Amino acid sequence: MTHTLIHPANPASTASPPAHAVNREHIAYLQYFRALAIILIVCGHTYAVAWTHFVNEDPQTKVSWINMVPTLINGSTAYFVFISGFLYRHVFYGRLSYGDFMAKKAKYVGLPYLVLGVPLAVLGIVLGTFTTTLMKDGVPYPHSGFIDLTVLLATGRMAVAYWYIPSAMLLFLASPLFDRFIRLGGKAQIAIWLAAIGVALWIHRPVENLNPLQSVVYIANFYLFGMIFYHHRQAIISAIARPSVILASITVMLAIAAIQAMVTHNVGNIEHNFGDGWLPVALDFGLVQKYAGFLVFCGLFSHWTVDTAPALGYVADISFGIFFVHAPVLAVLIRMSPALSQHVGDLTLDLILYTAFVLAISIAIVTIIKRLAGSPSRYIIGC
Repeated sequence: MTHTLIHPANPASTASPPAHAVNREHIAYLQYFRALAIILIVCGHTYAVAWTHFVNEDPQTKVSWINMVPTLINGSTAYFVFISGFLYRHVFYGRLSYGDFMAKKAKYVGLPYLVLGVPLAVLGIVLGTFTTTLMKDGVPYPHSGFIDLTVLLATGRMAVAYWYIPSAMLLFLASPLFDRFIRLGGKAQIAIWLAAIGVALWIHRPVENLNPLQSVVYIANFYLFGMIFYHHRQAIISAIARPSVILASITVMLAIAAIQAMVTHNVGNIEHNFGDGWLPVALDFGLVQKYAGFLVFCGLFSHWTVDTAPALGYVADISFGIFFVHAPVLAVLIRMSPALSQHVGDLTLDLILYTAFVLAISIAIVTIIKRLAGSPSRYIIGC
């Protein structure tokens, strides 16, 4: 059984490499987990297109096991955040100055966001699908396209999934705090991580992801857990890779999803405007479910080597490009006439077909841009 692949030597080492080290451990299970994460993210954003007759109904009137499907795929950005925390500890910590780190993120995350996001934002403003109304003493200010554009870029509202980019940039800006967290002792790290979970369960995700600061506070616990997981990865993988633990983790994940789908009727994370009330509106089972998912998928993929599924490896390598590209692909698909977006009629098959279609188109676009642009493609699509 292969838990990690070490490149190029010293497979027994669990210590972090020195800051000047050039070669780094290649961790196969994280590579495959990254591929699965982007597939689940695309699927979570596609089901609203594939299940048009589902999303137009009130989920609380449909008590059915089929509701577990969106429950399991919604909120999968948490997996991306976990992986980002893991990779920050693995790749960046102790190797780049804060300025160099932020410069990289500005070029490879911020710039693609502007390249793809600004045209989508302008289109939304021109078509009238988004407008901001500012009020003072009950009187609206004159409409401003500049304010609309500013709000869209600050929130990522111009496209599905883009809310994550402003929030991620805020996470990156807070890197000095995460560096201090990494240097703390184990007990202090656990205490802070648990406190971050408690805060997330209290404030929930912002309604329609319109508050990047609240989103950062909500997702920070996943980022911290990625760092903790990395530090203790050998011991954690040894425990969660056992078949009995994998089976137990799958059972817990499905049980929580069943509670969400058929008891609480929340098929995703609970959304709440911070300040609307000081008490949690309900327990966010979606957050807890994703922690079970971390154990399930890392445990399962730890049995794979890096050469087990080269196609998944490629999807992992271009995952951030897929993230950026699938949003405009979906924007086009949503606006297609019903005659051009046929449904088979079976919920599961429709979801599989539409997800496969969006993934295939996104992968094709990313591959073409990478081949035409070469290295500068990172400034356009992030990979």
